[in-house]
Amino acid sequence: MSDTAPPEEQISSGHPRLRRTVKWLAVIVALLVVAGAATGFYLYQRFEGNIGKVDVFTSDNVGTDRPTKVARPADVENEPLNILVMGSDTRAGQGRGYGPEAEITGARSDTTLLVHLPADRESALVVSIPRDTVLDIPSCKTQTGQSTPYTDRFNSAFSTGGPGCTIKTVEQNTGVFIDHFIIVDFSGFNDIVDALGGVDVCLPEAVVEPKSGLNLKAGTTTVTGDQALAFVRVRAIGTGSDIDRIDRQQAFLSSLITKAKSSNTLLNPVKLVRFLEAATKSLTTDPELANLNRMRQIAQEVRGIPPKDITFVTSPWIVNPDDPNTVVWNKKKTNALWKAIAADESYPPPQPDPTMIDGKPLRVPPASVSVRVLNGSGTDGRATTAAAELAAKGYSVIGVGVAESSDFISTVVRYDKSGADAARTVTAAIPGSTRVLRPGLGTTVEVVVGDDWQGVDRVVVRQPRDSTGIRQANDNICNVPG
Repeated sequence: MSDTAPPEEQISSGHPRLRRTVKWLAVIVALLVVAGAATGFYLYQRFEGNIGKVDVFTSDNVGTDRPTKVARPADVENEPLNILVMGSDTRAGQGRGYGPEAEITGARSDTTLLVHLPADRESALVVSIPRDTVLDIPSCKTQTGQSTPYTDRFNSAFSTGGPGCTIKTVEQNTGVFIDHFIIVDFSGFNDIVDALGGVDVCLPEAVVEPKSGLNLKAGTTTVTGDQALAFVRVRAIGTGSDIDRIDRQQAFLSSLITKAKSSNTLLNPVKLVRFLEAATKSLTTDPELANLNRMRQIAQEVRGIPPKDITFVTSPWIVNPDDPNTVVWNKKKTNALWKAIAADESYPPPQPDPTMIDGKPLRVPPASVSVRVLNGSGTDGRATTAAAELAAKGYSVIGVGVAESSDFISTVVRYDKSGADAARTVTAAIPGSTRVLRPGLGTTVEVVVGDDWQGVDRVVVRQPRDSTGIRQANDNICNVPG
C-alpha cells in the first residue's frame, strides 16, 4: 500500500536593515523604576523644573479621528496606559525643536518605543518600531501649514511635524490610542549610566573597535560612560547585523532595569539625586506627564513588576520587496500585536505548557516531521487509518506500507539519530508507543502500527522566538548574538 503525503508548508523569512540604537530608552526605563523614591519639596521642584513640556495633544496636531481609548476595567484601580517614547538626535533647549510652533529643522527621531502598561500593572510590554519601517504618513501640522500625506520611512514623521506627527502616524497605522509621549535627548545617556554606577554587559569574546572606542574583555563587564554608549551602538560584534545589535541593546536594558531596581540605587541618596538630575534633564513630555508627582505615581505602579514580566518586542517585519534597505510590517503578526495592545490583552498570547517526554519539552512540531506508516498489526487497513489520523494532526505522511511482520503487539516508532527529536514528538503523540533506533532512516520517522493502536493525541511544542525578537527582562544578558 502507498499514500501521497501532504505537501510540506514552505516558510520563508527575511532579514531587516535596522539602523539606530535604543540607548535612550535606558533613561525612561530607569526613571520609571526609581522616580518613586525621590522625596522632598525642593527636589520635586528642582527635578520637575528640569523636564521640558510641550502640548501636542490638540486636534490640529493629532487630529480628531483618534482610536478609541480602552475603558478602565471596573475591578481595577488603574487605566491602561500607552506611552510613546521617542529619541531625538538634537535638542536646543528644553522643548525646542519638538513643539508645533518650534523649529524642527534637522531634528530626526531614533527607533521609537511604544510602552504599554496594562490596567492591572502586573506586566509591561515595550514595542520597538524601527525607524526604517515604511508606513503611510498622514497629513500633519508643520511650521508652515499642513503637510500632504505620503509614504516613507517612519522616522520621517518626526522631521515633518515633530512628536504630534509621530503620534498621529502611530495611532492611524496601529489603532492604538496614545496617552502620553516622552522625548529623550541622547546627550544625557552617559550621565544616566554613570549615575547608576555602570551597567553589566556580556560578550562571548573580547572586542576592540577603534572607531567607537569600545574595548571590552570577554565575559561580563561593568560599563560606564563612553564604553556603555559604544556597546549599544557598535556594529563590530558578532555578525555585525542590526538584528544582533538590537538583541544586544535589549540585553543592556534588561541589565539596566536590574541595576536601577537594586537597593544600591534606591537607598543611596547621593546616587539617587544624581540619577534623577541627569534623567529629568534629558526629558521632554506632555504637560500632564511632566508633573513629577504623576511620574512618581506611575513609577510606584510599575516598580513591583518582576523582570520576567517585562517583555521587549520589535514590531513584526519583513524585508520591503520594493527596497531591501527598509522593512514593512508583517500584517498578520502586527495586527495581532496592535489588537492586543488596543484591547489591553496579553501579548504574546499565553502559550500552553509544552508536552514533556524524557523530562524535556518537545521541540519539533508535527508539521516538520515526515513519517512513513507501516502496518504491523495483521489487520487490513490499519496503516491507512493511522496515516490519515497522523496527517489530520499535521504530520507529513510520505508513505504507507506493510511491515516485515504482522505480529506487532505494540506500536513502534523507528528513527535514526538525525531524527531523534522528531521521533520524540511522534512517540508523545501515539499512546503506548515505544522508540527503536533504526540507522539509515535519516530524518524520516517510521511508525509500525501494532494491535494496540489507539489513535493520535495532540501535542504542544515549545515555541521558539521568531523574528519579532521577543525578550524578557530577566533573560540572561549573555544570551545574545556576538
